[in-house]
Amino acid sequence: VATRGQAFVLRGEPGIGKSRLLSDTARTARERGMSVLTTSGVQSEAHLPFAGLHQLLRPVRGRAAELSAVQRAALDAAFGLTHEVAHEHFRIAMAALDLVAEVAGDAPVLLVVEDAQWLDRPTSDVLAFVARRIESDPIVLLVATRDGYASALGDAGLPEHRLSGLDDATAGALLDVSAPQLSLAARTRVLREAAGNPLALIELPAM
Repeated sequence: VATRGQAFVLRGEPGIGKSRLLSDTARTARERGMSVLTTSGVQSEAHLPFAGLHQLLRPVRGRAAELSAVQRAALDAAFGLTHEVAHEHFRIAMAALDLVAEVAGDAPVLLVVEDAQWLDRPTSDVLAFVARRIESDPIVLLVATRDGYASALGDAGLPEHRLSGLDDATAGALLDVSAPQLSLAARTRVLREAAGNPLALIELPAM
């Protein structure tokens, strides 16, 4: 990240470990002195334009003073801070990119997007724009999205990796640690039903 930027998409079913990977990556980035900005798609906010972008950039909104007046006005309008109607998405996307680049001038930046399938469309469009223009900046954009859902950000043609379930030996080891009291028959059934999904291996024994 010190020499080039990169965007990367993680795909997988619910419970497969996307959130854990994002959490561990964010922790490691902070330990290395990086700035970490996060946002998460929420179904109840999917109809609110730029809600996800607001969550992502809110911690660094003070740095917008370093942008041009036009770009500051574009972000203020997008976030409902003025009476102006939000500008075209290109101007907002340019403002967001330049704001993150300003922050990255102090230390490399990790942008974390969870549940991208539920981001509002304007935010997805802006982040897809940003993702394709960070190669020359010390910025990493890490996106997690759920299988089976369309997403402007997840479908932007970015490099991606699909998370698969745990192998049999690892799944068995996890189950033995989390639910050592299971009978052999119950253990066999849980392993079959969970199909390597870590969350299922932890939650199914309780049922």
